[in-house]
Amino acid sequence: MRGFVRILLIVITLNGALLAQRSPESIDESRYIRVGGIDQWIQIRGDNRRNPVLLWVNGGPGASTMLDAPAYQSWERQFTVVMWDQRGEGKTFEKNGESGSGRMTIEQMSSDGIEVTQFLRKHLHKDKIILLGHSWGSMLGIHMIKRRPDLFMAYVGTGQVTCLPRQFEAAYPLLRARAKSSSQAEQELTALGPPPWKDAAAYDTVNKWGEAFDPPAVPPTEEDRRTWMSSPRPQAPAYIQAGVEFSQRMLSQAMAKEDLPAFATSFAVPVIFIQGADDLLTTTSEVRAYFNQIVSSNKHFIELPAAGHDAIFRNRHEFLAELVSQVRPLAMKTDR
Repeated sequence: MRGFVRILLIVITLNGALLAQRSPESIDESRYIRVGGIDQWIQIRGDNRRNPVLLWVNGGPGASTMLDAPAYQSWERQFTVVMWDQRGEGKTFEKNGESGSGRMTIEQMSSDGIEVTQFLRKHLHKDKIILLGHSWGSMLGIHMIKRRPDLFMAYVGTGQVTCLPRQFEAAYPLLRARAKSSSQAEQELTALGPPPWKDAAAYDTVNKWGEAFDPPAVPPTEEDRRTWMSSPRPQAPAYIQAGVEFSQRMLSQAMAKEDLPAFATSFAVPVIFIQGADDLLTTTSEVRAYFNQIVSSNKHFIELPAAGHDAIFRNRHEFLAELVSQVRPLAMKTDR
């Protein structure tokens, strides 16, 4: 759906000095691979090739994370982090455009994700990888692990989509309560009335205020200041925003129809939800209700306090601590 995408929090130059390899065991690759009949862009970065591989399926739809990569150097010490520009976004969209993007469907894009996973297993010599899905990417993630559980050692969902109509129904009163601090927000949200809404602009309004009321980012660490924060921050390339607009136009209706609790509750892989306690878009109460229905031999629900829908960005150090505590041990047991 339109507007269901974070505002880029970190826009910096990916210069060679900042992204230089740090040891002979490290990996730093960015290139196109053939996926789903088109060229799609991936980036693979990590300090040690022996670390578990983490495939990050980003939100939006259309919200490429490539420009955020320098802020995740601490993640790259624990995992080989793979960022993927899905069809219709980022550098994949830059190369293919609207006419060359092919079928923009949940089925096609989850198939793309499976192809990317198969490439990574072969290229990085891993039996299984960790799948991390944020927001829209959490919808694709559930489809991917349901279709091919044999490819994954664990699934991590954050800003987890369950059923958007129900999540918006739960979110609306929470947003109205927060809107008391802003006369503009209170006026706009009151004018909408409770969901469902027929006008797409209404969802844009809700998403705008959901993002505005997301808890602020945790203050940067000293390492942040020494590394990525010292770099210049130019405007994002025009193709990024064009991809966001195209992807959301093509996928909004399909997203609104998805009901993941009705689609999948039994999983053959460990399922870990790391959810911002104050998520005002993919409301945490609905995510917990979904989690309670899930059947898995290993499942965990983690709430990050004072965090919201964008916890993976604004609380990335706390998020990493949970990945290291809950997910990396699983990987070390099953990875070769």
